[in-house]
Amino acid sequence: MGVLIDWISQPPTSCDLLLVAMPGVGDVGKLAIDAVNAELDAEPIARILHPALPPLAKLDEDGLLAPPHILLSRVIVDGKEVYTLTGDAQPMTPEGQHELAVSVLELCEGGEVLVLAGMSAQAERKEVFTITSSSSYRIELESMGVDVRRDEPKAGVIGMAALITAIGPIKNVKTSCTIATTVGNSADPVASQLLLETIRKWWSLPLPVPIDATARLAAKLKELHPGVAQDMVSDLTESPDSIYM
Repeated sequence: MGVLIDWISQPPTSCDLLLVAMPGVGDVGKLAIDAVNAELDAEPIARILHPALPPLAKLDEDGLLAPPHILLSRVIVDGKEVYTLTGDAQPMTPEGQHELAVSVLELCEGGEVLVLAGMSAQAERKEVFTITSSSSYRIELESMGVDVRRDEPKAGVIGMAALITAIGPIKNVKTSCTIATTVGNSADPVASQLLLETIRKWWSLPLPVPIDATARLAAKLKELHPGVAQDMVSDLTESPDSIYM
């Protein structure tokens, strides 16, 4: 048994633009997609199931037990249909990740897929860059002002982010992976916010940027140090050696 698609709504006739993020370093991409889905009241389109997903079924918002899945949703951005894909986990085997990546690309044949991800780096490094797997698409991206790197990540990319990006041209899909650096020790809303802001600029895509990292940081610090949280936030956000929280 391979990929099983449970259509919740009418299957799309085309998928011109898909934003993808899976759990990973700092959950940078996933935080960004979750924020966009929440801000734009995303419409669930399909649950994509695979036997290699962790066998953990969870109660949904209606109190019903939902199988492990990756969720395809639809949002409207400036009058245009944009699809998102994310989940709480990705398949635990290379074969499962490959099968799921190919199935996702087949849904978007002839379209464009933007993968969002994070990369571990020193705290003082706060960058966003893109990689792709097609020389012609790289030229197109660079003409748009996208910072397309040729020499990093030096260790490569792993998981579904890697496979979707790398296999895209074989399935006639324009694919790229846009990466924000992060310390990666915990969920990093600061890097997610920077990632969304950069995609808005490079793709001229008016995505909402609802993640208020400073407010979240202040709330967390207030629990630990009542009365002095705001001063500590200023110190952390202004220092080049700050550790993201």
